[in-house]
Formats: sequence, C-alpha cells, structure tokens
Amino acid sequence: MPGAVVIGAGPGIGRSVARRFARAGLPIALIARTAGTLADAAEAVSPFGVPVVPLTADSADETALRAALDAAADELGLPDVVVYNAALIQPDTPGELSARAHLDAWAVNVVGALTAAVHIAPAMARRGAAAVRSSSPAACPSRSRTMSASPSARPASEPW
Repeated sequence: MPGAVVIGAGPGIGRSVARRFARAGLPIALIARTAGTLADAAEAVSPFGVPVVPLTADSADETALRAALDAAADELGLPDVVVYNAALIQPDTPGELSARAHLDAWAVNVVGALTAAVHIAPAMARRGAAAVRSSSPAACPSRSRTMSASPSARPASEPW
C-alpha cells in the first residue's frame, strides 16, 4: 500500500505535511531522530485513521537513514512521495560557525536529502514515477526543490 514518507517529522512543517497526506488517505511513514518526536507526530496523524509507521533515524547517519527507508518500504510498499524535511537550522553570520558546525549542518541539510533520493527514487522511477521533495533550498537548488524521475512529471528543460 503506497503512501508518503516524511523524513524530519518534527513539529512544524514535517508534522503538517504528514497530516496533509494522511488527510488525503495515504499511509504515512514518519522518520525522526527521537522516539518522543515520533510519538508526537504519530499522535497528530492518528485522527485520520491511516496506517502510520514511526521509524527512528538520524538523517546524517547514512546507514540508519537507508535502513529506515527500507523498513518504510517493507511495511507500506514503495512510497508515492518522499518529503525530506530534516534540517539543522542555526543562526550564524560569516565566520561565526566553526568548520565542524558547517559540516554537521551540511550532513543533515544536504547529504541526508541526497542519500534519501539516491536510495529510494530509482525504485520509484522503475515503478513509473518518483517525487522526492525537500523543504531545504540547500538540498535541491532547483527552482521547485523537487526531484522527479518521471519524464511526464517535469518539462524536458527542467534539470533534476
């Protein structure tokens, strides 16, 4: 039963996106770093009566993120859509953050999104369509922040 995977299912955008897809009747896989965040998100989605699969993974941990995506697909089937909403957001001005802090943010904000897309989008595309949406402009710098593997889903002039 295909559905939606929301990576970064914390309060705010992630939870709201999960609720919107659940309201439309899609089963939801929620991926977040902590059990508490997952419990809150699952509770927010529960009124819609759809299957909910909570999965713990840090998006900066490639092995854990890939395992969570595999578990979501095993439980619900290959998703119709993947929304990458994980982010390390921190105020800074040039020179304020250390190189390590920048690399940590890059690992969550960009590398995690790429890991998710590379891991799941090819199988989704083989099925006929793939939509991976990132809420971070850093993760997908195209105008729409959407990576689609279906030729009919995007104009030929649009880059991945």
